[in-house]
Amino acid sequence: MRVIFKPILAGCLTVLILSGCTSLTRLYFQPQTVWVQTPERAGIEYRDVWLTAADGTQLHAWLLLPSAPADEPHSVVLYLHGNGENISTHTRSVFWLAQAGYPVLALDYRGYGASQGVSLMPSVLQDVVAAADWLRTAYPGQQLVVLGQSMGAALAVDFVAQYGAHFRVDLLIADAPFSGFRSIAADMLQRSWIGYLLSPLTLLIPTRWDPVDAAVDIRVPTLILHSPDDRIIPQLQGRTLAAAVPEPYRCFVSTQGPHIATFHYPQYREIAAQFIRNGECPATLDSVPFTAE
Repeated sequence: MRVIFKPILAGCLTVLILSGCTSLTRLYFQPQTVWVQTPERAGIEYRDVWLTAADGTQLHAWLLLPSAPADEPHSVVLYLHGNGENISTHTRSVFWLAQAGYPVLALDYRGYGASQGVSLMPSVLQDVVAAADWLRTAYPGQQLVVLGQSMGAALAVDFVAQYGAHFRVDLLIADAPFSGFRSIAADMLQRSWIGYLLSPLTLLIPTRWDPVDAAVDIRVPTLILHSPDDRIIPQLQGRTLAAAVPEPYRCFVSTQGPHIATFHYPQYREIAAQFIRNGECPATLDSVPFTAE
């Protein structure tokens, strides 16, 4: 999540006067329309995919094609990136999946990259629905894995909770998620004295799409990864979210490194790969089915 909440929420005074609270969710999305690079630079073959959301918004995604046969070739991955920039900067986090043999659909939400529209909650969930529908049509019968990072992890949780059964989602992986829109905004603001003065405004932020509330409805194996070194979204946010996932399905792994750098480390790529292969919580010292602290 590349969002800087202090200046964003400082603008809430104006936004709250001029618009309703639902429009405030637009501040969580910081899209960039210019592509920085394509997967081709990393030697990843890909193709453009064009989608249409339920409200008619035209969306763009990249389908990363497998570089080699997978050990377990019956899975496809829907990748949901963080709140800033676009797929051109985020997909490098999942190139390894294509290199491991898995097709990956990397979605740009409305307003990002070549996708039309303006990002708001819950409209962006329509975008995720459109992407999942495309994958289910293009790869019928394959195991569907939803992988999100930061804001994408929050959207992934909301999506799987609401639509997981409909799209037959098999696995969920959430890297560096936050538990609630209001709680992460308050946490960010309270890191400076100016932000602290503004923090009461966070009470006006809608909580109806908070991942921690949606998580109780998840019914698929869920792997949550979060580093104690994360200075953007504290690990406590991820632990709080993991505690809300029903016990038979939850697995929490404490990782290392800065925000959404998890898959830079081979050991965490392997943990995710094992999870995709068998859907089981990895047997490592840093992983637990989850007990809240």
